Amino acid sequence: MKLLLISPERKRDKKEPFLFKFGFLNLPYIAAVTPDEWEIEMIDEFITPITGEEQADLVALTAQTPVAPRAYKIAEIFRKRGIPVVMGGVHASLLPYEAKKYVDSVIIGEGEKIWHSVLDDFKRGELKPFYRQNGFIDLNDLPIPRRDLFKKNGYLPLKLIETTRGCPHHCDFCEVSRFFGYRYRTRSLDKIKEELDLLFPKREGIDLRKKLLSFISKDLPYFIRKRLLYIIDSNIVSNLSFSIKLFELLKKYDILWWGHASVSVGFNDKLLDKMAESGCIALNIGFESLKEENLAIMGKDFNKPKKYKEAIKNIHDRNIGIMGTFIIGLDQDTTDVFKEIYDFVYENQIDWALAFILTPYPTTESYKRLKKEGRILTEDWEKYDALNSVYMPKNMTPEQLEAGQRWLWKNIFSLSSIFRRILRRPWIHPLFYLGMNLQFFQMTRSWKVDGVFSDKFESKE
Repeated sequence: MKLLLISPERKRDKKEPFLFKFGFLNLPYIAAVTPDEWEIEMIDEFITPITGEEQADLVALTAQTPVAPRAYKIAEIFRKRGIPVVMGGVHASLLPYEAKKYVDSVIIGEGEKIWHSVLDDFKRGELKPFYRQNGFIDLNDLPIPRRDLFKKNGYLPLKLIETTRGCPHHCDFCEVSRFFGYRYRTRSLDKIKEELDLLFPKREGIDLRKKLLSFISKDLPYFIRKRLLYIIDSNIVSNLSFSIKLFELLKKYDILWWGHASVSVGFNDKLLDKMAESGCIALNIGFESLKEENLAIMGKDFNKPKKYKEAIKNIHDRNIGIMGTFIIGLDQDTTDVFKEIYDFVYENQIDWALAFILTPYPTTESYKRLKKEGRILTEDWEKYDALNSVYMPKNMTPEQLEAGQRWLWKNIFSLSSIFRRILRRPWIHPLFYLGMNLQFFQMTRSWKVDGVFSDKFESKE
């Protein structure tokens, strides 16, 4: 029997922002818990579009909200050919009855533990309409994901690993925390070590190539030898004792890595030192807003904008870069917010930064609030991509919000901004950040921002 695993990808306008492509682990985990009797093929539509002629006995889909409509279309293609389709993932778990209209069966919650039941029922011809994971799984029961199913080309040269699931915070815009739960679950260090040993085998003897490349740049050997790790956890510092042990383990592998953390990490000297020693090259930090009122509404009032500058300096002092993200269009935001964020990024030399339009994903608290207030403008899920205003902002029009986002991206990734943030000393991994910033410069250079904001604001060009 053949199982076809599909990660759908909606068609994108050529003007739509470039997205970094990672080989995410959700489908490889499902493949890893699939019995050996199954032949498995995995298709990521970002790399290989579906033709509709693929052969399979069973199709399994996963999709986040903006890709859900495309997933439904793919399901229709295969079901017309008499091939059953099951769907899981965040969107299907949050709106299972919607998803069931388009597929034969919906998996609600984490799918790895109940996947055997799905396959057993399928073989008996008794596929149920819904499968629900009761509670959350023990991460130590997970096998190593089937990375061998990825296509060889098309992804960034990074290895991805998951060391925890869950997040204790209740941010009103977040759908992922509801999926993985509000309790912080960790994998055992032994399990993590086993996976790291496969991803980064140790080299014996003196690595002359590394020494030669290091004369050009200390980071270059890691890029050439593909010893780069992305830890995809929601927050790698939610459990401090676990985090310190994890960093001590990572230190043994001669790698560079990045992950996600709250801004509070900037005030923990011990943790920052351990990160730096273990090869941390970047922290993705959700600053979200520069206004305390906005942070309080979204349930992230533990962020303290008055202390952002101090946290940034402490992180930079360890030669760790910052990938900052912001949310725009919040209730306290006026059209001044774009210039305020730009100035903050520029003056604090944030190494890479993006601002996303607030997206009230279905069933989240922000969605419920805006729906109750009559401010949801559309439920076309394809537009729920943080690049479209799907609701009515309080202090600007949707058109102003979208135009402001384009203005902000274009100016953050202008050449003068890149020079100021990346190439002025002290350097913080310039090879890594220069490449990332220049890709966004190339994307945004042709964007037109005439009109609402180009005359009102002057960038630091």
